[in-house]
Amino acid sequence: MKAEGCRRRSLDRIQFFYYIFYVFLLFFAIPTFAWKEDWEPKEVGIGDQAQYVLEFQQGEIQNPELPSKGMYPDPESPDLPLFEVISSEISDTKIKLSVAYYASGTFYLPIVWKDKDGKEFHSELALTVRSSIGEKDKTPEEILPPLEFSGKYGLKLAAILAGLAALGLGLFYAWYLNQTASKRTMDALVEADPWIQKILIYESKLDEIINTPPVFARTFYRVLSGYIRENMSKKMNAPFAHFTEAELFQRIYDSFGLEEEAAKNWENIFRKAQYSGEELQISSDEASKAWDYWKEALSK
Repeated sequence: MKAEGCRRRSLDRIQFFYYIFYVFLLFFAIPTFAWKEDWEPKEVGIGDQAQYVLEFQQGEIQNPELPSKGMYPDPESPDLPLFEVISSEISDTKIKLSVAYYASGTFYLPIVWKDKDGKEFHSELALTVRSSIGEKDKTPEEILPPLEFSGKYGLKLAAILAGLAALGLGLFYAWYLNQTASKRTMDALVEADPWIQKILIYESKLDEIINTPPVFARTFYRVLSGYIRENMSKKMNAPFAHFTEAELFQRIYDSFGLEEEAAKNWENIFRKAQYSGEELQISSDEASKAWDYWKEALSK
């Protein structure tokens, strides 16, 4: 009896070890994942490139549908680009896309695939795109600094004050009264016309950009676009901040006598500068001429 019990316990141990060994083999034979998505980096600025990578076991992904290389429009504003596929690489175990988005928000690439059982899947990993200065969906107060005497204005003000102090207390007092009266007049004007303050904010920012090179085309033309929109809002007593570039320049063509070819050329300049993946620079002289052109065009 004892011998039989020992043999039975020995057999149970052997079966137990076989069971452990079998589970061990199964664990290492089964892949640890079917696929894995990743963005590098996971957060970028508008126009910056990000790498999307989909890694998978060979044979786990069937018939992947990917956006091809090129520009893709915004569904809500078809005349504006939403994102661009700059490059793509596909192998038996990896899909890699280099992508740049031209709007802020949280985005998912339109990628679809099926597993080996035929079940359909969509990309579920989001990329966060930060906003940048001059976005037209923000108000001037959000994207620009307060109007103040800074830069060359500060130097001029200091020089004026120094000269007035030298002339004596009497002249200084007279100047003070005059400035106070002028300020009251300006305050009344701003209060009567709410567009003026917004235009002054854009003028201050444009002057700062032009006089502190390097001048980045994207920043300059976004601020200039805001300046144009606020001037048109003032003249036509209607908001223009929500207009697309195509709608904006069509209205300029209709309302300000701008030649159609010139309007199209300017529209292309604004679009290329604001939505290109490259960070282009222009000279201060070129920026100044562009601003002068629009000052004159909007004064008609």
